[in-house]
Amino acid sequence: MRYNVYLGLVFVLLFCLDAFAKTPESLAFFNDKPRSLAKDFYIQSYLQREETTPKEAQALFGMVHTMNLRFFHLFAKKMDNVDLKKISRCIDMEIVSLLKEDDLCLNIGLNLSKITSLSKNQLASLKPRISPYYPHLLSVIELMQNENVAQSALEANDETLISLLQGSITHYKKTTFPDALPKAKLDALSAYPKFNAFAINVVQNSDLSAFHHALLHVNPHANVSAKALFFLGLNALKYAKVERAMFYFQQSAERSTKQEEKDRALFWSYLSSNEDMHLIKLSQSTDINIYSLFAFEKLNLPLRTIVSPKLEGTHPKFDITDPFAWTIVMSKVYRMNYAEVEAEAQKFKYANTVAHYSYLMERASRYQHHYYPIPFPEEIQNASVHRQALMLAIARQESRFLPSVVSTSYALGMMQFMPFVARDIAKKEKLEGFELEALFDPRIAYLFANIHLDFLEKYLLHPVFIAYAYNGGIGFTKKHLLGGTFSQKAYEPFLSMEMMINEESREYGKKVLANYVVYRGLLGEPVSINNLFETLLKPSQSDRFRSE
Repeated sequence: MRYNVYLGLVFVLLFCLDAFAKTPESLAFFNDKPRSLAKDFYIQSYLQREETTPKEAQALFGMVHTMNLRFFHLFAKKMDNVDLKKISRCIDMEIVSLLKEDDLCLNIGLNLSKITSLSKNQLASLKPRISPYYPHLLSVIELMQNENVAQSALEANDETLISLLQGSITHYKKTTFPDALPKAKLDALSAYPKFNAFAINVVQNSDLSAFHHALLHVNPHANVSAKALFFLGLNALKYAKVERAMFYFQQSAERSTKQEEKDRALFWSYLSSNEDMHLIKLSQSTDINIYSLFAFEKLNLPLRTIVSPKLEGTHPKFDITDPFAWTIVMSKVYRMNYAEVEAEAQKFKYANTVAHYSYLMERASRYQHHYYPIPFPEEIQNASVHRQALMLAIARQESRFLPSVVSTSYALGMMQFMPFVARDIAKKEKLEGFELEALFDPRIAYLFANIHLDFLEKYLLHPVFIAYAYNGGIGFTKKHLLGGTFSQKAYEPFLSMEMMINEESREYGKKVLANYVVYRGLLGEPVSINNLFETLLKPSQSDRFRSE
């Protein structure tokens, strides 16, 4: 719903734009700034200036908080460093091009995924060029050179084999291992940490049926993670092996180190068996997630440990739009005990810093209390309850409502807009002079969110699907929905919610849905999570892609 968004944006931007820092104009800007993601964001912006010199880039290189590959490429482009430029050029190079390069470049860009696309003749010429610093890679290549790799694998070193299985592309796994590996071999492989990623990836890959069948019988080593065990349970359900699935879910619950992992395993134990004892255990959870909310609703129990503070006043000193201010606070908080954190929280007990107060109080409670604040309610009060709950649900997951937070991908502000999305909105709304730093103002963050959600809700109606698109993009979401997911099959819609390959969007969607349910209740229009689950299977009520 749009409500005078354009006029509101123009007013807010004209009023406060000068308060925000723009791209730094000199290296001096960085001298007193704490090492942080916010500083990384400004470093990136500074590096993108044409006038930034190699010497300045060299100085900034030592100030980085979190180096990622895209950031590294930017530094390599700016700096007069031959070695960095070579690494940047070689690291993403395709294998065909790498083979034409010198040995140093080859070893920089080589990985198992690339190697498993080569023929045996190419492997033979590659092997002498592999650096002795990569002995494990050499052993994998030796295994791959055998005439019958699948047969040789049975006698191979287990660590070498699991490295090959975990690192190889789908086509290689499917053609090289057409038959299921023996149970004894899989049992041995499960002792290695790489087995966890291998098992999860295989279960999510519909092209690897031979491995699916093999994994039905694996006796998991104590090193197998709760997450991998959970996916082994889903794999068993796919083949109607309910008893086996229950075994894996039970193991997953027992090995879980996070409450949500345990709740997920209990939830699926209930779905698999329909036994109330699993639901009762789930209702004792100390976490708020889609699984525990389902149990509370089924058993007609009230939500516990929910706190939604209503505060007054304005913090006299703290600038909520300063992306470095909260970093400085948290650098002290990390060294505090729980009592000290609670005392620190009291300094932020004001309406405009309710997000900061809630964040610290939740930490002080050791996450036994769950804070659901409603910051700046006057900015969203004219929207429908659905839209208010949706914005709050997304903001809580994105930033915990912290107005000036910066992510590792440089998403900005309370609603965590990626720069390209924010710039696109500003361009379409004809907001001349828009600066990304304006997103650190909660008013602008809410207004941009309304514009973006108006666009998403032209195609998507359900909070889960809107969350997928907010996180992963509308194109990704459309492709996912049209790929046969959320159909009228056993264990749906839950199986589709758990099997999405994009882990970030998968978990994001579940968390936003839980937040949405809580906020609908706090806003006075409760909604049933079970009804929301059912709606996922009704295209006419959940999205326009499948209902066209």
